[in-house]
Amino acid sequence: MPLLLALCSERRDIQIREIPLTAKTQKAVAAEFLRQEHSFRSGVESPYDSNWIIEPGEIAVTPIPPTATVFTTILGLSDTAVQPLNEELTSKVRGLAMKDANGEIIRVQAFSRAQVLRKTGVLSLLLAGGTYRQLDNSGFSLADKLACIVENGHVKFNSLHTLSRIINTSTIFSEATDPEVETFVQQHSSLFSLDLGDFLANTSRNARKYITSLSASSSLQGHTAETLRDAARPTRLSITVKNRKILMPEDSGGITELLRFLNDGRYVGPVSGKAFVTNSRRTVN
Repeated sequence: MPLLLALCSERRDIQIREIPLTAKTQKAVAAEFLRQEHSFRSGVESPYDSNWIIEPGEIAVTPIPPTATVFTTILGLSDTAVQPLNEELTSKVRGLAMKDANGEIIRVQAFSRAQVLRKTGVLSLLLAGGTYRQLDNSGFSLADKLACIVENGHVKFNSLHTLSRIINTSTIFSEATDPEVETFVQQHSSLFSLDLGDFLANTSRNARKYITSLSASSSLQGHTAETLRDAARPTRLSITVKNRKILMPEDSGGITELLRFLNDGRYVGPVSGKAFVTNSRRTVN
């Protein structure tokens, strides 16, 4: 029978603890996790590239990020190597996990302090035999849905915000570092005219995310400054070309808008013909 595990946060480290259950309760919990997995899998899976906001009915799929070593640890965990959860760590639980009987799939719930039934300074009541009595021991409730499923070296999730409550998601939705920005500029030196120091100082968080996305793709290959300028006109973005290079805007807003366009974040509606700006795009499979 699979174990119910608590993922407890100790600063940046996550400790794994077993939640001991009676045989009857363990069976009921396993059945509930399976039910939630069935509901979770009703969505449509798509590879996640950080450029789209996940809508209801969609499941993002990404390789297990390097900041989620807790998942790889659980996959290789021996059932006899886990210490039990104690009351002191209950307030530090950030997720509940259950591995399938074959040890190949992890079903994970996010956990909040609101699920703890007995808290310091709070009187909790329990109904028993038609009468409410004080809850003397600590307890907690399960969440009503999964936050993610881990299988085949990938994490499948339907809310980046919920997933971030369990693991550090910065490497999934990453902002280019200064060295990565410099590399991007060097790789595309034939396209852009800019002052590197000013560019580094004025690239916003969103601009750096666009650079990360562009660096991971080959979308700029085959383009010239002129073809990009012409492609931008219908989206109502003005691009200045001098000496066959795009003059990079000097202000943060201008840089962000140019990089948004290069990252397919501006488009013309095929029906209305109007120009739009979007902060979400998902490729069609």
